[in-house]
Amino acid sequence: MIVLTLDNFEKEILDSAKPCVVAFKSEGCHLCVGLTRILFRVERRYEEKFKFAVIDSTLEQEIFKMFGVFGVPTVFLFINGDGIEIPYPDDPCPFSGYSEEYLRERLEAELKNE
Repeated sequence: MIVLTLDNFEKEILDSAKPCVVAFKSEGCHLCVGLTRILFRVERRYEEKFKFAVIDSTLEQEIFKMFGVFGVPTVFLFINGDGIEIPYPDDPCPFSGYSEEYLRERLEAELKNE
């Protein structure tokens, strides 16, 4: 999983040939810690089709502002440089906010749209 900074964001995400799953997180957020664990599992399953990355709010506030992210965790899907927020679940997982099943469903739906 790629750790994003203002210096590598454009190259890694906006210029990527692969769709990118980007988690906006904070180290002090227990849901974000759980989500990071889930993302590692999802990444192993979908690494051929998607690039996975994380951005820490305490280090990269400028990127958060660019995309209007005010709360964590927040997950975006970037396709050809365009970012679309994956909606926070109506019934969030108490461990991570976004469940593994929820994220996989979203990625599978995107693969069907290709």
